[in-house]
Amino acid sequence: MSIVSSEVLVESIKGERDDQIIEVVVVEEDKNIRYEIRLLSFGEGIGWYVQKTLPLDPTQARALAETLSRKTNHFRKEPIREEKIRGEGKVINFPKSKLKT
Repeated sequence: MSIVSSEVLVESIKGERDDQIIEVVVVEEDKNIRYEIRLLSFGEGIGWYVQKTLPLDPTQARALAETLSRKTNHFRKEPIREEKIRGEGKVINFPKSKLKT
């Protein structure tokens, strides 16, 4: 059984610095599609290399595209809370240090 894999570069976006590029890539493996947002950096002597990769499934990619394509700049300003992402949680306080500074 072999895995057939292909990548298509959708867009290259100049980074905030000259030594950074953001790539948007579509990856297909055995008829499954995912998207990747890659941050590339330039290193003297080695050239361009992937610094970070954010994989997105098609549902996440669609939601991101819809969020970014809103015609208004009036995003809801609400704090991100961890329990919203992971469900209800509990905060555990660390004990105070007995070391004197």
